[in-house]
Amino acid sequence: MKKAKQLGMELQQRLSFSGYLTEIQPATNLFWPGCALMNLELPILQKTWAVLNRYQPMGVSSGCCGQPTLFLQPGKHPARAEWLSQKLEQAKVQTVYTACPNCTLQMEQFDGLQVQSIWPVLEAYCKKEDLAPLPAAGCNLHDPCPTRKDTQQQAALRGLLEQAGMEIKEPEHTGASTLCCGNRSMMQIIHPEKSKAARQRRVAEFDPRYPVVSSCEGCLSAFRGEGLDTLHLLEVLFGASHSRGLQNRLAFTKWAKQTGASI
Repeated sequence: MKKAKQLGMELQQRLSFSGYLTEIQPATNLFWPGCALMNLELPILQKTWAVLNRYQPMGVSSGCCGQPTLFLQPGKHPARAEWLSQKLEQAKVQTVYTACPNCTLQMEQFDGLQVQSIWPVLEAYCKKEDLAPLPAAGCNLHDPCPTRKDTQQQAALRGLLEQAGMEIKEPEHTGASTLCCGNRSMMQIIHPEKSKAARQRRVAEFDPRYPVVSSCEGCLSAFRGEGLDTLHLLEVLFGASHSRGLQNRLAFTKWAKQTGASI
């Protein structure tokens, strides 16, 4: 099973660093959802992009930050990072607006590239009329472990949930002390037993009456594997994704290529 998961992720990375799954629109500012989030249905990401454009004009990208390669195939990471750096330079991108906390960390490694989280922007520019009907009265809020020191992002997540009218259930370890979902640094593949132990420790703090909400789709995927109900924060804001999978990423990539031609 471990070998099969690793081979599957290695194939995903190979495709991600190709023209098949990657579109980087020529734009000064770029919305960067990340691989996991592109598994959600296209309208959710289109609505997100529309709100971000109220802040300033923004292109979109279906690119991958390359973190799986860094941990699973470190020998291939420098070449893929250079490939991505060249693509961003060719597109004249100055700032990427990231949804995924792992993408944020990875993209900050590129010289000359500004990286901003989308969440404070959404908190400032999302309007009441943008919001979908509330999918649940309350939620367990999970702060992804890469955001432990990012108090601005933590505040923005809570502000958005308050705007949506959702009651927040804080686990014992939250914010700066949040616990890992078990998937950081590809631990679910490299050290599956440690991954499961970390995940179960996190899950034990959630109130089973409520779904888990987070800004990290990778974390939520881990929790769904334990049988929990989950909602990405974008689903709370803009409506539930009724499917997840490669077909949605392909749809997003196709849309990015089509809209990119008109920028």
